[in-house]
Amino acid sequence: MMRELSKLTILEILQEWNYWDREFETYVQRPVYSSILERYRRSNEIIVLTGIRRSGKSTLLKQEMEALAGSRDKKELLYINFEDPRLSEDADPDTLDLLLETYREAINPDGEVFLFLDEVQNVDRWEKWVRKAHDLKKATIYITGSSSKLLSGEVASSISGRYLQITVYPLSFLEFLSFNGLECRTIADYPAKRREIHQLFDGYLRYGGFPKVVLVDEDLKKEEILSYFNTILLHDILARYGLRNYDMLKKMVEYILTNDTKQNSVHSISKALSYNYATVSDYVDYLKATYMITELRNYDHSLKKQLRSDVKYYCIDTGFINAVSFLFSENIGRLHENIVFNEFIRRGQGTGLFYLNEGGQGGYECDFIIQEKGRITAAYQVCYELHDKNMEREVAGLVMACKKFGLPGGTIITEHQQKTIEVDELKIEVLPVTAFLVGFG
Repeated sequence: MMRELSKLTILEILQEWNYWDREFETYVQRPVYSSILERYRRSNEIIVLTGIRRSGKSTLLKQEMEALAGSRDKKELLYINFEDPRLSEDADPDTLDLLLETYREAINPDGEVFLFLDEVQNVDRWEKWVRKAHDLKKATIYITGSSSKLLSGEVASSISGRYLQITVYPLSFLEFLSFNGLECRTIADYPAKRREIHQLFDGYLRYGGFPKVVLVDEDLKKEEILSYFNTILLHDILARYGLRNYDMLKKMVEYILTNDTKQNSVHSISKALSYNYATVSDYVDYLKATYMITELRNYDHSLKKQLRSDVKYYCIDTGFINAVSFLFSENIGRLHENIVFNEFIRRGQGTGLFYLNEGGQGGYECDFIIQEKGRITAAYQVCYELHDKNMEREVAGLVMACKKFGLPGGTIITEHQQKTIEVDELKIEVLPVTAFLVGFG
C-alpha cells in the first residue's frame, strides 16, 4: 500500500484534482472522441482510454466529467490522478479502497459514483479491484493508461467482457485545423480554404499533433516535444521495465526514427548498432508498448512468410522525428509517408494495412495496400512530389500492386499535385496530402 496518509491529507489531494467547488477548465473539443464517449456511456461497461503519453486522455476524461455534470451533481464525479506521486507510491487495491472510502465519507455518502482513474497502470493489481467494483456496481468506471499492454494477458482476462476501449492518438489533421481555428467540414470548404490549410500543414508536418504542442508558442514547441520524448524513455520504459542504460535506449530510438519508413528488422538494427539481438528485440517491444512506434509488415498470402519478412517502423508523431533525428528538409517525403500511415491507423485500417515488396519486378515497391474482408481493395504511393526522376519508380510500384490484386487503379499522395494519370488502362489519382487527410481522397 502507498505510504501512510491520513484521510484528511487524502481529502486535500482529492480536492486539488476535482471540480466539486470550482468550474471546469475550457479545452478545445475533439468531437470524434466525444461522440464515442457519449455512445459508450450508455453501455454501463468500464470505459478504457489508452494511448501515448500526452495524447489528450486526461483532457478527454475531464470533458466527459463536464458532460456528465450537465445532468447530475458534480460531487458524484471522482477523478484520481495516479501520476501524482502522493497517490502512486506503492499504490495497490487497498489504496483504491481508502480513496473511495474517504470520498464517500466526506463528499458523496449516498449518490451515484462516476470514478475516473487516470494512468491506472501505476496501481499494482488495479484490474482485480476494478472488476470487483464494477461487478458490485460501486461505481461507473473510466480508466486511462499509457501502455498498449494495459489490457494484455491476465489484465484483459480479469475484466474481459466488461470494458470498451478507445485508443487516443495525437491530433488528426482535421483536429489540428480546428485547434488552429480553421474548420473544414464539407467538400466545398476544402478548395475555399486550401491556401490556409496548406500553410497550417507545414506546422503539422514539422511539430506533429500533440495537443499542447499545437497550442504553445513556436519557440517552445521543440522543447515541449523533447520533454515528452525523454519522459517516455525514462518513465514509461526505463523505470517501468527496470532498465539502466538510458544512452543505449536513446541511441536505438534515434536510429529507428532516422530510418523510419525504411525496411528494417531486429537483426539489422542489432547489427548496425552492435547491440545484442535480445536487447534490441526487448527495446522494440517497449517502444511499441508506449505507442511511440508501430510496425508495418510486407504483404504475403502466407502468414508465416509475413511474420518472417522485414518490417517498416512508423513513429506516432512526426514531431518526435524532427526533434531527435534529421533536419526537417532532409527527408520530407518520409514525413509525408509517416503522416499518411498514421491517418490509416486512426481510421481503423491498421490490421489490414501492409506494404508490398516482392523482391522481383524491378525492385518496385508500393507503400501501402489495404486488405478488407480477405481481399486487397486499395493501393497507395506517397512521395513529396512527382517529377521526371521519380515518376517511373513511383508509378511502377503502384501499377505492380494494382495488377497483382486486380485493382482498377490506385492513388499517389503528394504535397500539392492533383491530376489523373492513365497507365496500362489503370486510373491513377494524384492527390494533395491535405485533401487525403481531410477525408476527400
